[in-house]
Amino acid sequence: MFRGMNRLMKLHSVFWVIMMLTIISCKDNEYVSWNEEYPIEVEAYIDSKYTNSSETRAAKLTASALQSFGVFSFFNGLPRVRNATFTKSGTTWNGDKVMTWATGAMDFYAMSPSFGITSIIANATMLATPKYFTYEVPTNVANQTDIMFSNMIGLNRTDNNGKLSFAFAPAMHYISFTGKNSIGTEYKVIVDTIIVHNIVSNGKFVYSNTTSNTGDWTLLDEKKYVNDTIVFASPIELKTSATPLMGLEYMIIIPQTTTMWRTTKTAPLPITTADANHNYYVETKAQIIKDNGGSQTYLLGYPDAEVDATHPKFESVYFPLIAKTYRKGAGSTLLINFNGGYNKNGEPYLENNDRGEGVEVTVSEWMDFVITAEDWVPVYEELEF
Repeated sequence: MFRGMNRLMKLHSVFWVIMMLTIISCKDNEYVSWNEEYPIEVEAYIDSKYTNSSETRAAKLTASALQSFGVFSFFNGLPRVRNATFTKSGTTWNGDKVMTWATGAMDFYAMSPSFGITSIIANATMLATPKYFTYEVPTNVANQTDIMFSNMIGLNRTDNNGKLSFAFAPAMHYISFTGKNSIGTEYKVIVDTIIVHNIVSNGKFVYSNTTSNTGDWTLLDEKKYVNDTIVFASPIELKTSATPLMGLEYMIIIPQTTTMWRTTKTAPLPITTADANHNYYVETKAQIIKDNGGSQTYLLGYPDAEVDATHPKFESVYFPLIAKTYRKGAGSTLLINFNGGYNKNGEPYLENNDRGEGVEVTVSEWMDFVITAEDWVPVYEELEF
């Protein structure tokens, strides 16, 4: 009897030893289990180099700007989750789909606001190599989106305690404007609208499949040239010193290299030729009013009382725009140095207006030069055109 009890006790001890080894084994391998999937916890923020200083690109990218983003996850080259959309609730990011860790290294590709957002014209192709999305920028600044991206390559559940931490960077370039009246103190210049012509609006953003937080744009073979429009909330009078023309709104464009419209007094090039060659330039709808010592002469535009199809309150005048390479993640502040501009025939406007007032105005000739490509530094660039 005692031998039977001893044998039973030995079997009982062996059972508990096996159980303890099993528990220890499970704990040691909790990150590599082939039988369970683990939910992924997510956090996201804008990379600090774009938000920490007024000298960086981040004039529009504040901490509150990041409110939603979409994620594709891949394991062994195959998608596990397609466009899980995360939105922010307080300090927590909640997804419309559950993402889980696989049993090995995974890749993640993200875009903010989201791959499927309805307010942008975007199409994601995330099943092949390379991973990319195409995008077409709306021409009205009020509808433009400052797209951000992030991707993380080769992550395991053991990394960062199983938490995904997306550091978003801007994929676009932004443009802001200042204006300056350089005609003379006896002239009043009032601007209502800015239109930037012959900007490429469509492109393809390709993510790196080997390096985290990298990717770049390529322009499509069938480029779509458009005119981006900014209509001010109220007309702005230019001063003799440069003053901002825009508040918190910016023109958002796909990074690209531009070719300027080249016109001079001695060799005028009409707007129709500039458009045919996809040369880019800026059009302003404005008024130029000359003070005659008690009376006023409208050299551009008309008073309110005369507004009709042939006498608009604000009329177009054109400026060559400096040829420039706009870069991903950067920003430019462009100065409209309003010295009279050019008419649609490419001639200095104030020397070739046909209103019959007989006003003689000497306008400085446009400086014809090109800014070549340089290494990008994320600061404001002050350019005159």
